[in-house]
Amino acid sequence: MKLLWIPMLLCLFNVTACKKKIPQTQPKVTIHEARSLTAYAGKDRVKLLWELPGDTKVSRCTVYWNNGKDSISVNILPGISRDSLIIGKLQQGSYTFYLAVFDSKGNSSDKVSVNGNAYGEKYADSLKNRSIRKADYNVAKGAVDITWNDAAKGAVGTEMFFKDSTGELRNVFVPVYYTNSTIKSFNASKDSVIRYRTLFLPEITAIDTFYTSYDTLKITPPADESGNVDYTIGILKADGKTDTYTLINSVLGGTAEETPDCSHPSFGPHIRQEFNKDLNEPVFAFYLHVTPDNDRCVNFDRQRCEIKTYGPSPDSLKAFNGDQMIFKWKFRLDDGFQPSYSFTHIHQLKAGDGPNDGSPIITITPRYANPEKLQIIHNGDTKNTTLGTIKEVDLTPFKGAWIQAVENVEFGSHGTYSLVLKKVSDGTVLLSYSNNDIDLWRTGSTFVRPKWGIYRSLNHPEQLRDEKVLFADFLIEKKK
Repeated sequence: MKLLWIPMLLCLFNVTACKKKIPQTQPKVTIHEARSLTAYAGKDRVKLLWELPGDTKVSRCTVYWNNGKDSISVNILPGISRDSLIIGKLQQGSYTFYLAVFDSKGNSSDKVSVNGNAYGEKYADSLKNRSIRKADYNVAKGAVDITWNDAAKGAVGTEMFFKDSTGELRNVFVPVYYTNSTIKSFNASKDSVIRYRTLFLPEITAIDTFYTSYDTLKITPPADESGNVDYTIGILKADGKTDTYTLINSVLGGTAEETPDCSHPSFGPHIRQEFNKDLNEPVFAFYLHVTPDNDRCVNFDRQRCEIKTYGPSPDSLKAFNGDQMIFKWKFRLDDGFQPSYSFTHIHQLKAGDGPNDGSPIITITPRYANPEKLQIIHNGDTKNTTLGTIKEVDLTPFKGAWIQAVENVEFGSHGTYSLVLKKVSDGTVLLSYSNNDIDLWRTGSTFVRPKWGIYRSLNHPEQLRDEKVLFADFLIEKKK
């Protein structure tokens, strides 16, 4: 009988041992993911904002980017329902961010993701200050009236700094949707200036504002207390949006373009706008074709594609006897530009009316020669006061380069004149001329007007080719 109990005891022992070896299963830990993860663009950084899950056991959040190569963790403080994090030192570009929530034991939620953008120097360098179309100083109001051109995408407004009538430095903010603004109580002392810059948000919810470099608007003080507008400035800039002729005429007045559109309607407008990479802005492109273009379907021995001020233009843009004016503009002749033996004018100062308004007073003329030349030519009111070619330089350095032109003029029979042409890229002066006693008036005329564009003879068509000359940033300042 004793032998029968032994197998039974062994069996009981084995059953007990088997029960002890069965593993105990742990309940699965669920960590809920964050909600409403949002990214806000910034300067070399991105801000992330999210809502935390309702789990009381969560202790930290970790953000991953660059395919998980970079990460950063933040501890979760008790009692908060939302959290945020700014990730800095980012190169400009687009990023995908992943966010996971952890408890104190290292258990993780599923990751949620969001795309965000960082902006840097490349974006900042692409920004252009909102340009001023026209600025008038009015003595009676003691104010500067400003008309603005359209602003670039992302602009929110322009910040202006100036001294008021008490000499105190002030600033005003002009929202981007304003097309006109007035600087009141302006201090019109000698060499008064307004410094301005434009503010940009690369995205509407961006956390950082970008600023352009400052531009300066110089305001010359009035000569008297008559109440008339004594100092004016007219600005014509391409904007790449407005119809070209409408834009030109909105500044210069009337119908200020003279083109061969009538002779070549299939080509369309001979003055257009295009974006120029060198200046990083829209510019005006003036076109002439050897055939069939002519001079407004009136003269067929020459061709004309120009803009001008003239009778219907504002008086502030016309030169009256004794006026002091400054004309500034940029131009670019193509690398392969071809002038002829005859005239090819790209700028003129010319009487606006009167019996002797035919020949221009001043012209800038590229001329075929060996080597080719750029000439400055003067025609006085009479043969005795005509100086002819007053300056001549090699044309080659002007080709393929943007040139800044600054022309200072005091109009009259014994006027003063200076012209400086320099390369925009490096400031190299290619031509400089001045004369303190030069005939700059026409008997019987009431005003002188500037013209820009291409005006050329067809006497030697074999020397010419279809041309495109670029112009930009016209500015007319006037002081009586």
